[in-house]
Amino acid sequence: MISDPTHGTKALLRGAQLLTRRELRPFILVPLLINVLLFIAFGIVIISQLGSLSSYLGNLLADAPIDTAGMPWWQSMLAAGAAWAAGVFHWLAWLIALAVLLLFLLFYGYMFAVVTNIIAAPFNGFLAEKVEELLTGKAPPPEALRHMVLRTLKRELQKLKYFIGWGLVILLIALFTSWTVFIPALLSVLWGAWCMAIQYVDYPLDNHQRPFSEVKGLLLKHKLTTLSFGGTIILVKMIPIVNILVMPAAVAGGTALWIEQLQQHNKGELT
Repeated sequence: MISDPTHGTKALLRGAQLLTRRELRPFILVPLLINVLLFIAFGIVIISQLGSLSSYLGNLLADAPIDTAGMPWWQSMLAAGAAWAAGVFHWLAWLIALAVLLLFLLFYGYMFAVVTNIIAAPFNGFLAEKVEELLTGKAPPPEALRHMVLRTLKRELQKLKYFIGWGLVILLIALFTSWTVFIPALLSVLWGAWCMAIQYVDYPLDNHQRPFSEVKGLLLKHKLTTLSFGGTIILVKMIPIVNILVMPAAVAGGTALWIEQLQQHNKGELT
């Protein structure tokens, strides 16, 4: 398999298609219910913040004239110069406003994903197991329910530690390059896509009790596929209501991507 961005996008579509299979419906209901409840909770928080966000963007884009009447001559010159500069570089305010809005949506999508993934981890493990059984005719090695739940929760905490640790590094780089506007936005998109790909491709490998380092190494070999899969998930998670269905589709898609693409290319390492 050659790393190809279309493979990642198709994987999420493949996952959505698999959700229509009757055999998987019982394993989708609980994750969907969790998503609906959290969607309502996050929606209330987002609505409460939209007022201050719109006020900030409005002030940023305002082009009110400066009244220089009554100013000393030197203050009047400085005000006129500032007004001229603001007019010349007014296009930059629009770019900054766009970047702020994009980062706000990315943060919303990322936090929604983190919370839902931790709560729904055991159910996602079951779903990945059933998708694998549907596609291959064989289920992962049997495991007691209690052990499976504890293992998946432990794995989620391991992933969260990795995400937070490297996320802080990305944040520091973004802060030092914040004057460019574009570098922090690009870093946020790439990091978010990488995290989402790891999150959902990890479920089938975790069911086979593969180490977390193996998941990262596998996805690193197929960067374009990985980033397109995670990036597509982020884009869809930004869409209200539609993002309720993203998690089970991403679990099924990540499982299908591993079975039908990644595992076939890495048979010597993964079998």
